[in-house]
Amino acid sequence: MKRELNVTIGKREFAFETGVWAPQTNASVVLRSGKAVLLVTVVAGAENPEQDFFPLTVEYRERYAGAGHIPNAPGRREMRSTDAETLSSRLNDRSLRPLFPSAYKRETIVTIMAFSGDEDLDMPTAALNAASLALMMSDIPWDGPVVGLRIIRKNGEFIAFPTKEDCDEADMNFVISVSPEGIIMVEGGAQEVSEDELIECIDFAEATARPIIEMQRQFASEHGKEKLPITEAPADPEQLTELLEAVVPDVVRALHRGDKRDRNGEIDAIKQNLFAQIQKIAEEKSLPFSKSHWNEAFEHIVRNEARSMILSGHRFDDRRLDQVRPLQCEAHPLPSAHGSAFFARGLTQSLSTCTLGGVRDALRSENMFGSRTDNFFLHYNFPPYSVGEAKGQRAPGRREIGHGMLAQRALSAVIPPQSEFPYTIRLVSDILSSDGSSSMATVCAGCMALMDAGVPIKAPVTGIAMGLISEGGQHAILTDIVGDEDHLGDMDFKVCGTKNGVTALQMDLKIDGLPRETLREALEHAKRARHFILDFILQTIRAPRKSIADNAPKIEILRVRKAVIGDVIGAGGANIRALMEQTHTQIDIDDDGIVRISGIDPVDVYTAKNAIMAKNKRLAVGDIVQAYVLVVKAPFVRVELVPGTEAALHFRDFRNQTDDAFIEDKYRPGDIIAVRILGADDRGNIRIEQA
Repeated sequence: MKRELNVTIGKREFAFETGVWAPQTNASVVLRSGKAVLLVTVVAGAENPEQDFFPLTVEYRERYAGAGHIPNAPGRREMRSTDAETLSSRLNDRSLRPLFPSAYKRETIVTIMAFSGDEDLDMPTAALNAASLALMMSDIPWDGPVVGLRIIRKNGEFIAFPTKEDCDEADMNFVISVSPEGIIMVEGGAQEVSEDELIECIDFAEATARPIIEMQRQFASEHGKEKLPITEAPADPEQLTELLEAVVPDVVRALHRGDKRDRNGEIDAIKQNLFAQIQKIAEEKSLPFSKSHWNEAFEHIVRNEARSMILSGHRFDDRRLDQVRPLQCEAHPLPSAHGSAFFARGLTQSLSTCTLGGVRDALRSENMFGSRTDNFFLHYNFPPYSVGEAKGQRAPGRREIGHGMLAQRALSAVIPPQSEFPYTIRLVSDILSSDGSSSMATVCAGCMALMDAGVPIKAPVTGIAMGLISEGGQHAILTDIVGDEDHLGDMDFKVCGTKNGVTALQMDLKIDGLPRETLREALEHAKRARHFILDFILQTIRAPRKSIADNAPKIEILRVRKAVIGDVIGAGGANIRALMEQTHTQIDIDDDGIVRISGIDPVDVYTAKNAIMAKNKRLAVGDIVQAYVLVVKAPFVRVELVPGTEAALHFRDFRNQTDDAFIEDKYRPGDIIAVRILGADDRGNIRIEQA
């Protein structure tokens, strides 16, 4: 039976439908808004008592036919997820996952299919609302709802679900997801805004989401299914519980080991010894033994003791709560790269390179609306050796793509426009070692690599990862969290920016709500840490290099008249190919007459530029031109005035000549003759004389 829920968010109308499409799922919702039609389905697998983790998969995919587009891929069909689809899947996952009960372990698949597109709608964020409603309607235990919002600020005004044009003119652009208890996830970028302005944006999102939350709740209570029961584990035998409690002092001692490898090695040894004891007793007394169950129980002990230790003011490495780990950086460690930098914060290290290229090196990507080109992009690599794992390297996963995009967003705010710096810029961050906050190390190393390459960035950018432990009315804000603190904490909060303000923010909360005073405090701590790191970096490289590397391409941009584009290109591209071969350059020209010339040797670039400008020159009566002799055949010498424009000199056009006998004796093809433009004859031919 078809049921509908109509919602207005900002100025955008949304219609949610259930009960018609995909009836064999646990629940499905169709979302319609403008031209967009998205289907969200949720399916849960059978219960598995041995499962010790929650296997959730959230998949966002687009059908290109939904925008009248045929994929440009093998077989002309949609292939593996694009980076944009991967980021959309990750965004929805991070908003939905925290609201599943910790005891729920069934495999669950949330699939979002964009069957019809609307370029003015942020479809992945809109889909989050349909996914929330589908989970609310289903029999799957879930502590929603959640509302996903795209919020921008344009001319000082916040707008929910803006148009594409609005986004292009915004100075803040964030995706924010809100639950009944408060903010769950924030991600986006800004043009150097203040911390107070960020809080205003978050407050606007919460106020916008509240009525939508209530509408979802009401609709689900009227039409939703009864939730599946969650099987609770039986109480553990007292004798085995006593063994678990007995290791607490050993765990506490291990947690105070400052070195990550020593600490984790000692905790692992305690766990293995405990498991051996429990298994022995379980076998003697014929008790059931589940390694996954006892692993979860032991991890609970470690988590509780670690959190208590931090709330009392002690961190694993004995740092103050607001202290940054030891820093190390180096500019230009790779001599052949256009720009490179090494940055380390504690055990986390990033080696970043910056490569400058021409217009053809831009990143081209495809979506259901067609293709787009990016002149600045960042790739983040996280090899297994960075955490001491003996594994082979694989293609980038969701985490790597997400971390790279966060760093790219942070730095894109300071990248100069193409009109000022006409290069394609590729940054690559290779994580050499990781103990938390490798994406923020990427921002710092990437900024240094940009400056080392001579990119005239607006201002240097740094980033810091913050954490939070909140329990029993107490809270501790942690600056520059390590991996273990991230794992056991209640918040992963990454802030990037310049001295003037924030350029990117990513926040994931694992607790219900975040008091504004706590958020404000975390932002202030992050600001101080960013400025501390920036001052350290500037001791190594204070500003962008005044010139780019010798092995980087030199680029010239010029404009020619549309009338001469054909002459520059030539029949079948013959002229432009010949010029590129002659000058060892790469030349691109668009329909508006914008010409981009790139080459390693500045002389080659200059030569190619002059050749093209010569074609573009307008000849006027009285101009004196150095003409190139093409053909010598009495009584005429045929010359090229500028590339593509020819004229003929009759022997009478030479000074003091009464016959043509001298022509074939004196001139050869390839000679240069100075000629003066006289005008045009009645046939339109250019008349010239020897100057």
